[in-house]
Amino acid sequence: MANWLDFKAIKRGVSLQSVLRHYEVELRRSGPDQYRGGCPIHRGEGRDTFHANLARNIFHCFACGAGGTVLDLVAAMEGCTLRQAAEKLQLGTAPVNESVASRIGKERVTEKRRPLLPLGFVLRGVDSTHPYLATRGIQPETAAHFGVGFYTGPGLLSGHLVIPIHNAQGELVAYGGRSLEGAAPR
Repeated sequence: MANWLDFKAIKRGVSLQSVLRHYEVELRRSGPDQYRGGCPIHRGEGRDTFHANLARNIFHCFACGAGGTVLDLVAAMEGCTLRQAAEKLQLGTAPVNESVASRIGKERVTEKRRPLLPLGFVLRGVDSTHPYLATRGIQPETAAHFGVGFYTGPGLLSGHLVIPIHNAQGELVAYGGRSLEGAAPR
């Protein structure tokens, strides 16, 4: 997905300190990794209403109630949505740490995985006419076509509704199962 953003990676990759520095927010140290000052969002008169915890990368204003992460601060300062704030941080049009944009892009890439191998068997005796399927609006012909049904044979899926899972080539690679007796897990 071209429009997908990894909010978690962006929050992890951009420090609150760099965002505060970008917006020229002046704060005083009030403890380890704790800072206080006037709120840059509502610009009120209270000189200790805005609190920032740089270790946790969060802020809170006790006057206007604003608070959250770097995304929330950028959204409030820029008057934009959280998504727009994330885009600004990811693209570097708002403050980012050195090479954050490249790190964020890399975190989204998953390692190449070996494709699932086709199963060497097919469950036999799957009942495509089970009453549960009818209560869900599934016609027996449709269930039979897709191989969905109640399985009473041996194995872990015995006594479960089974749903075959195929890969992109149409090969059977797994079965999903659902308990019909209400037992956990379903």
